[in-house]
Amino acid sequence: MNREPVVITGLGIISALGPDLQAFTAGLRSGRTGIRRMTLFDASDCRSELAGECAEPTFARSLALPSRTSRPDRFGLRAALDAVADAGLADAGLADAGLIFGTGTGGAPDTEDYLRQLLAGVLGAPGQLISHQPSAVTDLVARVLGLRGPRSTVMTACSSSALAISQARDLIQLGRAPIMLAGGAEGLCRLTSAGFGALRATSPELCRPFDVDRKGLNLGEGAAVLVLESESHARRRGARIHARLLGSGLTCDAHHMTAPHPEGEGALRAMRLALHDAGLGPEALGYINAHGTGTPHNDAAESTAVSRLLGERRRAVPMSSIKSMVGHTLGAAGAIEAVASIVALTHGFLPPTVNLQTPDPAFDLDFIPGAAREQRVDVVLSSSFAFGGNNAALVFGRA
Repeated sequence: MNREPVVITGLGIISALGPDLQAFTAGLRSGRTGIRRMTLFDASDCRSELAGECAEPTFARSLALPSRTSRPDRFGLRAALDAVADAGLADAGLADAGLIFGTGTGGAPDTEDYLRQLLAGVLGAPGQLISHQPSAVTDLVARVLGLRGPRSTVMTACSSSALAISQARDLIQLGRAPIMLAGGAEGLCRLTSAGFGALRATSPELCRPFDVDRKGLNLGEGAAVLVLESESHARRRGARIHARLLGSGLTCDAHHMTAPHPEGEGALRAMRLALHDAGLGPEALGYINAHGTGTPHNDAAESTAVSRLLGERRRAVPMSSIKSMVGHTLGAAGAIEAVASIVALTHGFLPPTVNLQTPDPAFDLDFIPGAAREQRVDVVLSSSFAFGGNNAALVFGRA
């Protein structure tokens, strides 16, 4: 494999903090939460009605969307269009580009609407189910942008889009594509709201990652897309480089269907592998963008893993969870949090863990409670840990 550095030249995002990268950055810096009572559907019979809901994306009138697109499809397309524009790429430069998307439930919101009609005695048009397949967002983005390189869809629950970014880097270094778009898209739906509620994983209050009184997560939705290139390709076309993707680590706990390993074994191995891949030690880290769901078991396992990773430096490396601001976006979380990690590198501040009132004394880590911290760092670790013990860690460096 060619070990030429891979860089990030484009970013696109839509989240509960706003419709674009500018709003997302401003929201992180101000410590504003986008989590509120859901309006998309009635969740009064669920454990929590709170979620990080996004505004419907808008598109130019000249862009003819297919007649059937799901909400997460549109999120993904909006983020991809913005990422390509941010990278300064025209259609001609995308012909051989590839695409990997991560998702959790695909077009489930449309499938749920179809099922409700069916139960009410109304047989809907079969076309309503076109967006059901998880690859619908990947296919839509590839078709609209004319991407003819490698194309794939990843579903490993909450680590899906982090894996997508890792795999995109591999394909560039293997020489399979000069440019890769990678990211994730997710839409709120009844399946996840009821399902996570049944697991008692959602919180009826605003989520408080790493708080001694944390009660669970708030779901979220949105999309994020990164444009990746080899550094030489980016330099040849005079692209602006946001950051470098220095390393990635992928592991599986092989422990339980939903619960993480209590000692964070798989999470620790993923972080160590990512640093090893980057040719760095834990002492190089300036900030960790945590998975930080706000659930008792996940926060405990992740904090244990980070403490073991950092050792005596565990208080010297700040760590925060932006899920307190955008919600847990499941299949899109890894990509959204990768963008937050790059924002930290490029804008010189560390996002806070909002709503955190009383840090759990069992953890003994710096969680950046309440407000963003003005601090320049050179290396950031972003972690994504999923059901089934599917773990991913990405290491980003300053351009």
